[in-house]
Amino acid sequence: MRLLFYATNGLGLGHVTRLLTIIRAIRRQDPSHEILFVTRCEAGPYPKEDDVFTLRIPGPSRARSSGLTPKSYYQMVHLLLWQAASSFDPHLLVVDTFPAGPEEELTPLMKWPIRKAFVYRDSRADACNSPDFRKSLDPYQTILVAHDAGTVRLPDFLKKDPRVHFTGVISDGTGQTDDGEKKRKEVRDRLGLSGEPTALVTMGGGGDPEAMRILPTVTGWLRRKGVPFLVATGPLLREIPPCITAREWFPAWPLAPWIPGFDMAVSSAGYNTVSELRSAKIPSLLIPFARDLDDQEKRVSEVLGEGWAIQAPSTSEHDLFDGLSRLIEKSSHPTERGLPSPQTGNTADRRKGADRAAELLLSYLPRKNEPDSPLTPSDREPLRAASL
Repeated sequence: MRLLFYATNGLGLGHVTRLLTIIRAIRRQDPSHEILFVTRCEAGPYPKEDDVFTLRIPGPSRARSSGLTPKSYYQMVHLLLWQAASSFDPHLLVVDTFPAGPEEELTPLMKWPIRKAFVYRDSRADACNSPDFRKSLDPYQTILVAHDAGTVRLPDFLKKDPRVHFTGVISDGTGQTDDGEKKRKEVRDRLGLSGEPTALVTMGGGGDPEAMRILPTVTGWLRRKGVPFLVATGPLLREIPPCITAREWFPAWPLAPWIPGFDMAVSSAGYNTVSELRSAKIPSLLIPFARDLDDQEKRVSEVLGEGWAIQAPSTSEHDLFDGLSRLIEKSSHPTERGLPSPQTGNTADRRKGADRAAELLLSYLPRKNEPDSPLTPSDREPLRAASL
């Protein structure tokens, strides 16, 4: 069977990482399927283990820097997307974050008689309860919620929707092992870290200008206090930030395998990063950023009681300095580093969300002698009539 995954352009890598993690889980369960990944995210290249066939269409930021007008860009890009989907002819389309695409570029595909699945992660209530968002979900046969049941508030119209299935957190456990001390030593040796407590500074995938604005404040404070640190930048940032030296730069993707080597973290509050820090349970200062859909403030408030995380109330210099001081204090008391979290455990436990998502998606593929189309015969009649 043929599966098409689509990820849009964005400031971070959450949607891309989730879909790649699900693809990896599908391959573990049944490698016989053909998979095409289409994206407008500028991140790349993907890790070697994610050697999925990818069509990468440049995003709007690349178009602007290249001198293309919005008209030229969108007319060309949308046709490229539709042509890719048409030529691949998928049995199942899987979309994350934006049901119709940020510019509604998926709207024509929603009318095609193919199975469709949407991956939902906790989003702002005002955006997801809107009539437009509700309407954009109508064509989907299944909605995978990337959270454990009872840990997220769904939009009102989805609370009793039979299409909704909770998968658990879809997070990459690659590189994490149960032997924490052995993993920590291995990572520190590979990074050349000394015995001093070392901070990991990460502001997500690298596409957020606001995160880059506060980075000098964070790194400057750590440097003045004599705290060794590495700044992990995602693939959306291809240059060394001007506020650090080459020795302080750590371009890494995926980041999860490297987290156990650090003693503390200063981080944005995206879905994937918080999930990975939560699993590692290292003391972390979380800085929520404003997003149209992603409610990072809410995400931080939900993990504060677990013991490993503290919050910077704002990105002002005063609040950042105060949060950093509390982080250093917390990291100096190992017994206060946090309580066991729901995602702690062996690699199989950490993969359960992705594996559950893969099981559900594979169950929606047509079986032998079953028509590819999920539409009923009466639904297909108007299509036949229109084509005559």
